[in-house]
Amino acid sequence: MRALSPIAGVLLTLIFSGPVYSQNHSMPRELLELAKENRCNEIVDFFNRPGMVKPPYVYGCLPGAEEKSAAFWCEREKNGTRSFLLIITTKGDTQNKLKCSEAIEWGNFPGGLSIYRNANDTLKGFRYLKNPLKKPPEKDKLTGSAILSEYDGVEALFYCYKGEWVVRMKD
Repeated sequence: MRALSPIAGVLLTLIFSGPVYSQNHSMPRELLELAKENRCNEIVDFFNRPGMVKPPYVYGCLPGAEEKSAAFWCEREKNGTRSFLLIITTKGDTQNKLKCSEAIEWGNFPGGLSIYRNANDTLKGFRYLKNPLKKPPEKDKLTGSAILSEYDGVEALFYCYKGEWVVRMKD
């Protein structure tokens, strides 16, 4: 049997090992550090489910330069019960600071994140997170981007409306 050349060996090692950091974490280092600052941990089993799963983070959730804002999921555990937080963060002197809370507590296992932009969409079907019996005006339109969490046809669309988080669920 013929031995591999040194270059082929290095290439095979790189192909099969990949970057060590991405194998051990589902989010970029800066977001992991922000999670720790919020006493929150990475969701290590986030991708342990079948089918396509979008990442647990997204950049550019607020107007302006994409790298100036991000949203990501993390988790806390208390008395053996998991709870999830959607953290929204801005950095630098961005003019588009978030007017809502920077953390959303969520009881369901989260989906992958993406940015939702549809200026023609209204608030029909949305409910306030802090008071699910209360609805915002259905005819009001989304004036900015929203954060979409989705997996396997189940969606939660988070939108900051006049300083309060509202959510629209679809399954």
